[in-house]
Amino acid sequence: MATNAAPVYGKQYIRYAETWEAAVDNQAGNLRGVVEIGELRAVSYATWAGPNVAATGLYFTAQPTTIVGINQAYMPSAVAQPYTARQLTVATSGLLLIEQDTDPGAVFPTPPAPTPFTNANLNFPLAINEYGQAKLGGTLVTIDGTTPLIREIITIGGRNLALVSFA
Repeated sequence: MATNAAPVYGKQYIRYAETWEAAVDNQAGNLRGVVEIGELRAVSYATWAGPNVAATGLYFTAQPTTIVGINQAYMPSAVAQPYTARQLTVATSGLLLIEQDTDPGAVFPTPPAPTPFTNANLNFPLAINEYGQAKLGGTLVTIDGTTPLIREIITIGGRNLALVSFA
């Protein structure tokens, strides 16, 4: 089976990746076909939707603190593209890129200090927002009982990315 997992921008190193299905509806079940997952976003196990189904925290009733990995390609909502296969390639191990929150107040500083990110802030635990982006003051997450650590902050083509070490 072909996979869309590949090194991105020559920085990312994927050690392991798994195929997951993208959830279709939100956890509360009141929004149908709305789950949309961005590229390079952290996803969590969506147990309400069945086995091997993932979504970003936006679609959970409470932000999860455990992630299954980093989604490698954009997944449109079922409403927008009903005939798209809902397969995700989720990288679970390696040096993985995660998009940073683009909110101007979310420059990645040392939590919780409101100062801009510097190289002195490397090796801090990964915190994410509800969209699965790295974010100051976000929810601290774990994967398989370990804490992903930020190794580098990168800006490539106007995109702010965090290079994160996953065991």
